Amino acid sequence: MTTTFKRIALRNWRQFAHVSIDVHPRLTIITGSNGAGKSTILNVFSQHFGFSRPFLATPKRGKGGQITYDLGYYSSSSQIFDDEVDDSEEDEWSELFRPTHDPEEAPPAPPPPGSFVTIGDIEYGNGTRSEIGYHDHQANIFGLSLQNQQHVPGVYVSSHRTNAAYQPIQGLSLNAMALSQAYATYFNELNARNSGGHTPYSPVYRMKEALIAMAAFGEGNSHLESNKELLEAFNGFVAILRKVLPKELGFQSLSVRLPDIVIKTRAGEFIIDSSSGGLNAVIEIAWQVYLYSLTNDEFVATIDEPENHLHPSMQRSILANIVSAFPKVQFIVATHSPFIVSAVEDSFVYALKYTGAQGPNGFPRNGLRRVRSVRLDQTSKAGTASEILREVLGVSVTIPDWAQQKLDRIVDKYEHAEVTPITLKDLRGDLIKAGFSEFYPEALARLVENK
Repeated sequence: MTTTFKRIALRNWRQFAHVSIDVHPRLTIITGSNGAGKSTILNVFSQHFGFSRPFLATPKRGKGGQITYDLGYYSSSSQIFDDEVDDSEEDEWSELFRPTHDPEEAPPAPPPPGSFVTIGDIEYGNGTRSEIGYHDHQANIFGLSLQNQQHVPGVYVSSHRTNAAYQPIQGLSLNAMALSQAYATYFNELNARNSGGHTPYSPVYRMKEALIAMAAFGEGNSHLESNKELLEAFNGFVAILRKVLPKELGFQSLSVRLPDIVIKTRAGEFIIDSSSGGLNAVIEIAWQVYLYSLTNDEFVATIDEPENHLHPSMQRSILANIVSAFPKVQFIVATHSPFIVSAVEDSFVYALKYTGAQGPNGFPRNGLRRVRSVRLDQTSKAGTASEILREVLGVSVTIPDWAQQKLDRIVDKYEHAEVTPITLKDLRGDLIKAGFSEFYPEALARLVENK
């Protein structure tokens, strides 16, 4: 039986005060502001299948002039309750972060150089638990290690989408391309670009090369023996595209017309290289997951920001379509998009939120920036895009930034005034003058909340 993920927890490290995420058997979505740690958590999962991104330590100069490196670990709860947690939350957080030493004594010494520093743990579907941490080698670049790490098959889809110049297929090898070779060739191109490298061919070129080989050697002719495995692989990807591409496109099939692949739709035909950025993004995500599924039945797919390059209407549908197209895959997704957050009902959605009272940008008004995880219930997930952006991501989508600043100034004007019928009348009058009459309920809610 294939091993999958069940839970992950990170604590007292970098921006994470305490994050605990249960992993859904099919779809887990992690959202939050920039810098909240979505990609970091996704990278811990992705490390199981070969993707590992190093972390950078912060150099600090000691009193004697020597340089040390802060790798992000903090051991005392006093470092968390430094003006950042509301009184209403303090009891809950005190229970989570009980000091491991007597407050009257000096805090514990930092871990000795070279020791393994535990910052969390991960639990697998088979019940096995692995500690997450790092070896304190005092270096400016370091990586995370997992003690008792289990083998989890999977594929990582980066947030970076391919944007390459047109390249016609130059020629095909007379040796039929194996499915494993198609996967390795494509991902070598992706890895080269993700690591800042360059090769003569783009990932799109490698996709076209594989599809043409599948069609040519799969179908065969009276003189060339057909290859059933390759033909099924080509037809299988066509079937996947019918499920994941927007219904309004009217996708019908793929056609090989050397040196290109043509996409046939009810609205017309075009080569795959001329697809819009949004269509290319969907095709690219589908191709990466599909390639891995050709040689693996059950596995995990981690996707970073699937909304990139997509129109909001496509953001609403892509995740549901992808999950439906690959029924045996466990998906873990990091996103900024409220449309992605609310896309699939049967899922776990976690918001990474900064502790303490937050300002309009989603960050704490004062104190340290520490993050905790909050699981959204069905009501929160089903909220409108505006509600999700405002409550979870700390962003209002109802008005532009310049208008938000004017609205803030109007509300701040009444911050210290007593809430009376006269005050409310004046507030409404100011809003009408500024052209913000429709935001009276929001302004009133903020005024009362501040009291």
